Amino acid sequence: MMGFVCGVFLLLTLPALARTEVVNDFKVCKDFFLESKAPTVQLDQNRYKRICQKYKNKYEFATLYDTTNRIPVYSAYTYSDCDEGERKKRNWAIEPQLDLGSGSGEMALENTVKGAGGKQALDKDYKTIEDSNTPDGYNRGHLFPVCHAESQSAKDATFTLTNIVPQNVEFNSGAWASTERFVRDNIKEKCTPDNNNKAYIVTGAVPSKNSKVNNRVNIPEYMWTAFCCKKDNRWVSMAHYGRNAKGEVTVPVSLEKLEEQLKTDYDVKSFLVFGGNCYEVKATYFDYAMRFFRYLNSIIRG
Repeated sequence: MMGFVCGVFLLLTLPALARTEVVNDFKVCKDFFLESKAPTVQLDQNRYKRICQKYKNKYEFATLYDTTNRIPVYSAYTYSDCDEGERKKRNWAIEPQLDLGSGSGEMALENTVKGAGGKQALDKDYKTIEDSNTPDGYNRGHLFPVCHAESQSAKDATFTLTNIVPQNVEFNSGAWASTERFVRDNIKEKCTPDNNNKAYIVTGAVPSKNSKVNNRVNIPEYMWTAFCCKKDNRWVSMAHYGRNAKGEVTVPVSLEKLEEQLKTDYDVKSFLVFGGNCYEVKATYFDYAMRFFRYLNSIIRG
């Protein structure tokens, strides 16, 4: 994916204004969180780094990154539409500040950053599994997916390895892709999002104990996602949680149940995805769950 022709070509393939920023807090990209509140998870600040993902001089989403496991904990973004633009093949970027601790914050190709990879995944890590297209293999899985990005710039910005985890091939293209589409369609139906009424989505990965790609990059045990919006002055929310493995599906759960599970998974006292807001009534959850499983059955039956 990162074909090297010459140094000049490398510079031209990465837009000059493409950059991410490792920050002490999410203030400069707080708009990607409900009421400007990032998930209230208490984690080691030296290990977990906040990234405001900026592309072509515009912030597109936010990421909390685990520099030990070399995968994101979560990416957070807003959704209003996804009709503009297309999925383009582009080179995968890394975040130099994760390894260097300083600098301009511009996204870069790994072979232009001296000493890259100490605290993050590299393109060459994923190339060790690039040809693994069997159902038991792994490939690159977006947390902020292209199909949820509302502009070409946002779609392009998702192609950073700080937004990627190793996902089981079958799970990624099957159950997880179906979940992304169902969440998108449900938001359109239940929230009628627009520029003045955006939906908020946080998607994350729970690391495994010791499964790794290239003996460096953790393969997540579970994947999760949650969305929140308002409709007629009422909260609308739901979540999904699933094992990152062949033959698995995501299970729709309430936001409260997801937070309870994540508190155990990450071994923290609290994990509030939307800052303690956006809880739905149980009746709504059961209706959502039934519609999701009917949706999956329709896909399986063709």
